[in-house]
Amino acid sequence: MKQESGVSNNWRWVSENTIPVRIGSLSALLLAALVVSTIVMVYDLARNQARIQDANTEFHRLEVAGQADRQFGEMRYWLTDLSVSLLTLSERRANEASTKLNSSLEQLAAFAPESAASVQEQANSYYETSMLAADAYTDGNRVLGNTLLAQARVASDAVDKTLTQLVDDLSESADQTRNEATVAAKAAMNRAIIACVVIVILGALLTWRALRSIVVPLHAINIAISGLIRGERDVALPPEGPDELGRMSQALRALRDSQDKRRELEEEARAQRNTILTAIETIPDGFALFDNEDELILFNDRFRSIFAHVDDILVPGTRFEDILRLQLERKSVDSGDVPDEEWISGRLERHRRPDGDRQEVLLGGAWIQVSKRQTPDGGTVAVYSDISDLKSKQEQLEEANAQAIAASSAKSQFLASMSHELRTPLNAIIGYSEMLSEDAQDMGFETATDDLEKIMASGRHLLSLINDVLDLSKIEAGKMEMYPERFALRPLLDEVASTVVPLVSKNRNELVLSCHLADTDEIETDKTKLRQNLFNLLSNAAKFTEGGKIELLVSKLRKNDTDFFRFAVRDEGIGMTPQQRDKLFQAFVQADQSTTRNFGGTGLGLAIAQEFTRMMGGHITVYSKEGVGSTFSFEIPARYAAVSTLVDDHSEASPDTALGRVLIVDDEEDARNAVAQIVREEGYDVLMASNAEAGMEMARAQKPDVILLDVIMPERDGWSMLKELKADSKLCETPVVLATIVADRDMGLAFGAIEHLIKPIDPARLIATLDSIASGGDKDVLIVDDDMSTRNLFRRILTRNGWTVREAADGHGALSQLKSKRPTLMVLDIMMPNVDGFDVLKTVRTTDGLADLPVIVATSKDLTRDELDWLKAHSDEVIRKGDTGRGDLIAALKRQLQDYS
Repeated sequence: MKQESGVSNNWRWVSENTIPVRIGSLSALLLAALVVSTIVMVYDLARNQARIQDANTEFHRLEVAGQADRQFGEMRYWLTDLSVSLLTLSERRANEASTKLNSSLEQLAAFAPESAASVQEQANSYYETSMLAADAYTDGNRVLGNTLLAQARVASDAVDKTLTQLVDDLSESADQTRNEATVAAKAAMNRAIIACVVIVILGALLTWRALRSIVVPLHAINIAISGLIRGERDVALPPEGPDELGRMSQALRALRDSQDKRRELEEEARAQRNTILTAIETIPDGFALFDNEDELILFNDRFRSIFAHVDDILVPGTRFEDILRLQLERKSVDSGDVPDEEWISGRLERHRRPDGDRQEVLLGGAWIQVSKRQTPDGGTVAVYSDISDLKSKQEQLEEANAQAIAASSAKSQFLASMSHELRTPLNAIIGYSEMLSEDAQDMGFETATDDLEKIMASGRHLLSLINDVLDLSKIEAGKMEMYPERFALRPLLDEVASTVVPLVSKNRNELVLSCHLADTDEIETDKTKLRQNLFNLLSNAAKFTEGGKIELLVSKLRKNDTDFFRFAVRDEGIGMTPQQRDKLFQAFVQADQSTTRNFGGTGLGLAIAQEFTRMMGGHITVYSKEGVGSTFSFEIPARYAAVSTLVDDHSEASPDTALGRVLIVDDEEDARNAVAQIVREEGYDVLMASNAEAGMEMARAQKPDVILLDVIMPERDGWSMLKELKADSKLCETPVVLATIVADRDMGLAFGAIEHLIKPIDPARLIATLDSIASGGDKDVLIVDDDMSTRNLFRRILTRNGWTVREAADGHGALSQLKSKRPTLMVLDIMMPNVDGFDVLKTVRTTDGLADLPVIVATSKDLTRDELDWLKAHSDEVIRKGDTGRGDLIAALKRQLQDYS
């Protein structure tokens, strides 16, 4: 069992890896084995080749030694013949043999220098002695000749002995080298055979294991699938694992569990259906459900009591139209001056296409709020709430609000006129306290000095509070004025920094001034208000930061051809939650009650800073994270221009200096704030609404330049608001940009939106869209093509270059858009349903105001010569669509747009 477990563990890596990894690993192992065996065989061949080369060298040497031996024998033969015959031919042949012998001895000296030298010496001695013997024989002195010939024979024997020994040695070495090469070659062949056998066995084993790890689980999965198809509940599933088959098993397990869960949910649904029917009866409001044919399906007793005057027909199956007609007949509703049929048709239209809540008054003065929503199958859910008490309270609240506004205005007027009367006695108290403190110091009354300094500190604090209240009152009363002057910014910053250092140090904080300005940079604005803004923000940071760093950052930037200065105060204090940020700039309001209790203050400083910033032509923003810190920043123009001091409660920037007023309608607070910060930082005035009803009220009251509208909202969605905007004669021309997670751009454009942005919103695209609207929209391209992918391509190209793009999917749509507004340029397809490109172009060239419109024809149609000539005569450029012609298409767009960019 232990051995099996060990083997299983050794093979576990096969089943734990994915199928591609298994196959890849198998291939890699086999390839590695092949590479290793090849390297070994190449190495063996290289060694054998070296041995063969050594053997060839040995045989060559043997051949050289044998050749020298033969050449010496040849020389000896001719010298002996010379001694006998005394012929000149023998002498010449002996010389030739001697020359050849010398050449061979030179080769022999390369590998046997000692033997070659010995042979050379003895051969030379033999040659010279033999030649002397031949001369003696020639002279007839045979005794001398025989003596010399005997001496030559001794030298000849020495040469024979040396050469014979050398030949034997070389022959033995050559045989040994040849034998070694033969043995090595056989060993290499055996190793190659063994390696091939091992690789084949290993490959077969690994292949078998890999295929088994795939085939066995796959067979089990096949059996499990068959069981699930048959509806078996207790199907045995293969074990899960990390590979693909294991995940398939996991998916099958999830499928089996989902089938079981579905059965449970069906049972729960039946129980819930009964519970819902019971719960409907407990609803305090009237509830009714109509099907897609407007026939009553179910309702509760409260609905019956509200419509008691038609109670006799309130049964399932009654049509909503019959209820309306019976109400008119029994005069339980007042249709006013509207004819009965027109009133009924209007109510039916609102019933079938509900666009939000409506309030109706019944005869007798009862107010009913009607909330209707369509169900996915086309039915209608209606809830009728009696709001008579709420209406009465609303009227009382409106009256109380009007009285409060009047009282607030009177208060502001009173406080603004009392400025001198309030400050004069307090200044006297502070002044006398200072003089008495100096006298007490001179006279050595330290106790009195401390008391007098407390009086001065309290007086200054009270004066600061009075100043804040009076400043805010003057702002609300419209009496706050600007006193612009031109001054160097750097000295003012140094003055502010030196003044607030004691306050910052009080909580062990460090003040850092990061000023990215030149010493010559000047600003034209109200110096006092700018200084007070910086004091307020820095003192606020010092109050809520302990043992941290407070940084004042000042920089110069340029936006929309205007120079701005940006001031930011960054701290490492307690920070704020999003809910606290929403109340940040409200007068007399702090983050929460604990803030006032722990840190003091009235909540006026930031409200005044915001108003002062607006008066100086800028806007203030805040970024804060609880427990991390806050950053307050405001931007004001380098050159002051008079602006209105009227304050819009919903605005976050000065309307007169903003690039435009943007209304953001979104039910998600975080989404509204995020978009508002992006838009505000670009210099736009911001209005915000949390639902469609508030958005419509704000749009009618504030007349925004652009509306950013979310689609998915509770109670009333963005589509209904967009429809109401386009139906309002005073708001129908207001540009609407849809900002939503719903990717239905075509529907948005069809309803009248000019752009569709997908959440999360790309800030660059949002600003580009707003800038395009703010610039007047004079860079406008109409794309006419029935292919959506082609339209999307053109849109991406043009929007990146700042152009506004409109689209039409056929000729009818193109002519309709051309009729409403002339674009800068039109890109036109030829092959389209209904009205094709030829007819569109004919209409354009014969219509006043459009005859000179630049038109690029982009088509994939195989044009005849006549068609091409006609298009060239009536358009500015003709190009072919397709993958190979896309570059030409883009180039043509750029050529035609160049004069309008």
